[in-house]
Amino acid sequence: MATRFRDLLGVVATVFVSLAIVRLVDAVGKRELVRAAREVQVEYDSVQAEFDVLHLTGRRLREDREFLEFRLASLSRREPYLILDRARSRLTLAIADKTVLETKFRLRGPAQEQEELARLSGATLEVLATRANTDWYRPDWLYRLEGIEPPRDSAARTVANAFGPGEIFLGGDIVIHGPASESVPAEAIDHSYIELDTNALKTVLDAVKPGTIVRIR
Repeated sequence: MATRFRDLLGVVATVFVSLAIVRLVDAVGKRELVRAAREVQVEYDSVQAEFDVLHLTGRRLREDREFLEFRLASLSRREPYLILDRARSRLTLAIADKTVLETKFRLRGPAQEQEELARLSGATLEVLATRANTDWYRPDWLYRLEGIEPPRDSAARTVANAFGPGEIFLGGDIVIHGPASESVPAEAIDHSYIELDTNALKTVLDAVKPGTIVRIR
């Protein structure tokens, strides 16, 4: 009886030892798998970073090539054109290879639309239209916010030249105009725009017309 009991204890001990070894091997295997997964992730991140750099470099080279082609084409034209350099926040008005005006501009309007305009890929657009005035009409909600009944006569709502002496409309819903009047609250401006100082805006307005080429860098 005692011998059988000892034999049974031996079998039980062997089973427990075997289970312990299996669990140990399983744990080691899992650690190895986790380590291997981390190494693969590090390698993937490194390759992805290199790809992103190459992609960005390729895009910049492509934009530089397009800009050079644009400048070469403009040399044969005797009409003015615009260059919007977002990296330097500079607008250039030129004819052939001569700079007529170079001035600083500012992106204005809702933050989300400013970001979209800033992320826009380099492109060649053209002036769609210009307007000699920038009259603005106060909306109903602005009157009600001030506790005032909105007037029915649109003339009573008008803020003359609210955005300077004129506007230039480009493709891609991009507009160039002057600084907003103090009569136009910031929360009432529902569009993004490129803001020029008044004198610079007048010079550009005098020079451009529908069809004028605009290069965005």
